[in-house]
Amino acid sequence: MPPRPPLLTNRTLVVRLSIALLSVLLAIAGGAPLVAAWQTAPPSLPIPPPPPAEPPLGFTSTETEWSRIHVEPGTEVDADIFTRSWGLLIDDGMGQLETFLPPLHDKIDVYVYVSEASFAAATTAAPWREPELSDVLANPGVGDIAVNLVALSRRTPLEAENALRHAMAHVAAREASRGRIPRGFDEGLAAYFEQPVAARLARHAALVQNARAGGDLLSWSDLNRPANPDVSPTVLVAHAYSMVAFLMDRHGPRVLGEFVAGLQEEPDWRAVLRTTYSRAPNELEAQWEESLPRWTTGGWRTNLLAAFNLQPARELLELGHYASARRELEQSLRLFTDLGDDEGIAEVGSLLRQTDTGLQAETFMSQAQAALELHDYDRAQTLLQQARAQYGRLSAAQTPTELLAAYDELAQAGVQAGLNLDSARRQSLRWADYPMARASALAAGAGYARLGDDAGRNQTADVLDALDARQRRLVLLFGGLTLLSAAWLTLWLWARAGTQLDWEP
Repeated sequence: MPPRPPLLTNRTLVVRLSIALLSVLLAIAGGAPLVAAWQTAPPSLPIPPPPPAEPPLGFTSTETEWSRIHVEPGTEVDADIFTRSWGLLIDDGMGQLETFLPPLHDKIDVYVYVSEASFAAATTAAPWREPELSDVLANPGVGDIAVNLVALSRRTPLEAENALRHAMAHVAAREASRGRIPRGFDEGLAAYFEQPVAARLARHAALVQNARAGGDLLSWSDLNRPANPDVSPTVLVAHAYSMVAFLMDRHGPRVLGEFVAGLQEEPDWRAVLRTTYSRAPNELEAQWEESLPRWTTGGWRTNLLAAFNLQPARELLELGHYASARRELEQSLRLFTDLGDDEGIAEVGSLLRQTDTGLQAETFMSQAQAALELHDYDRAQTLLQQARAQYGRLSAAQTPTELLAAYDELAQAGVQAGLNLDSARRQSLRWADYPMARASALAAGAGYARLGDDAGRNQTADVLDALDARQRRLVLLFGGLTLLSAAWLTLWLWARAGTQLDWEP
């Protein structure tokens, strides 16, 4: 029979219980700081983003400043080819978004699928769906942007660019707000970030105007509910665009970026809107409704974020359309000033100085034309010299060489005609210079006739008439003297024809 274990005495039990209790107390004391930290941590503290996922097997990959691009195998288009076509555009777009939205934690991952089937499979579980079907989808579930290469290649370059910009805006706004940006602001900002297309924006304005006229205008609450309002996707997008366009035009992109960032900590968009804009949401919405008549009748043409692109203004400058270029640059200056972008402000300032130079040159040319029409040839020459000086500060392509030469030829012809007329007047003072005076007057008259200068031609005619009248007087004078001499000679001969003198005694 095995030996029985010794019975525990009361003393042993007390010792063991004391040790167990002490262990529990030490454990509680050691864990207290962790418990306290967990209890006091803000509920909206962002979760650290996971590391980027490795692309599936066979995908080619490359990186740009702002993105990682992964292209599915199956066509001749690999990551390098896709990046050469679209990488710079993606970087430009993400750089523009970061000027007024909080920076992203990492580069965006762009997955490019080379078939309709693979794109559909990759985007089946996408948490956000576009109101209107698109071949570029933001936040598809894998990566940040999914691209249907087959459909994208069928688009025009501008359509493809806008599809990518639309998706990039979604990615940036959703990350900046920790996914809390409401549907209306999310879709409105993405649509506003596209490059303006007049036909599409005109349709937005028409849809909003029709809704307003029919009493079906969507409220901001309707636009920003989690569930889609009972309207067509095009009407939803049009209203969302007009809402964001109002906020951009009235308060600028910087404040809108602050609103999106404020959603990180406060899920109630109305509270964030009130804090950011220092106005009640109802007041802002009322101002939006008041602005719609102006916006739907032409205000829709203004898109402040389009002013990031200075190339249209540069092209207008090269074509010599200085007033149009200045209007474009004023929008860019407003944008960069709102964002505090000193580099952009300096670049716009340089281009504005060129437009001022061009406008001054055009003013001199207009004044020179007016002087030529008034036959003020000396003033025209002075103005043309000033215009040349201004054009000399611009590129040679902007100088209207042929027009300058034509104006200069007319001015010189007018000045020369004036010099000939002055010579004719001086030479007319001496009867011996009559041939030269008449030649100078005839040259002046021919010059004025070619210029259509009736006043100069009349002055020349007066000089010629004076010369001819003087010559006629001289002819008559000499003719009279000749007749008088002949008469006197005749009288003398008659008188002499009498008896011969006889001096003989």
